[in-house]
Amino acid sequence: MSLVSSGKPVAPHRRSPLPGRRIALVLIAALPLFAACVRAPLENSCTQLEPGTLVVSEIRGKQSGSYRQWIELYNASDEPVAVRGLRLAFTQLDDTSPVAFVVRDDALEIAPGEYFVVGGGDPAEEDYIDYDYTPDYHSGTSVTQPRDLYGAARLELFACDRVIDELVYRGLPTAGTLALDGASPPDAAANDDDERWCVDERTDGPGTEIGLRGSPREANPPCP
Repeated sequence: MSLVSSGKPVAPHRRSPLPGRRIALVLIAALPLFAACVRAPLENSCTQLEPGTLVVSEIRGKQSGSYRQWIELYNASDEPVAVRGLRLAFTQLDDTSPVAFVVRDDALEIAPGEYFVVGGGDPAEEDYIDYDYTPDYHSGTSVTQPRDLYGAARLELFACDRVIDELVYRGLPTAGTLALDGASPPDAAANDDDERWCVDERTDGPGTEIGLRGSPREANPPCP
């Protein structure tokens, strides 16, 4: 996704993984570059998935109000997907300041055709979040406060050491969410199409009560 100089957000663009690229989960604990990830790596945590099995379908970045920042994933496959060991990595567009977190819950999975939201909040308190990334992705001043998502970054979703989805976005909206077109179920082809992304800034309707924009854990509306 890119944000042109006029301030109007346009769609993300996915970059093909580099040939032979292999990044082990142990880097989360071993390298100081991933400073936000302070806990030990998971053992036997790999979930082997094909590219396109999970698709990033919506992102809410930093903005005013009490609602949290989050990333939504969609299971485009015909099988349930265990999320333990999935890793989301963010790198600024000048290839600096990489940060990442690992999903550590043993019990969670995404059913076929369903959505899953990782965000900076306790699911017991925020009913639109499925998994809280705060323990591994916290601010530099408090381990209880989630880290802000980069406003512009390369986002890579790893299963084991394999990139299964990747986006480059150049500016998250300050009101609403960056949403993949909901005219059809998310898939890898739609996720790659710049024209299939738009900003959802509705203020009414299902899942959009006052102050909450976007459609976490639900299908996105069609883009205008």
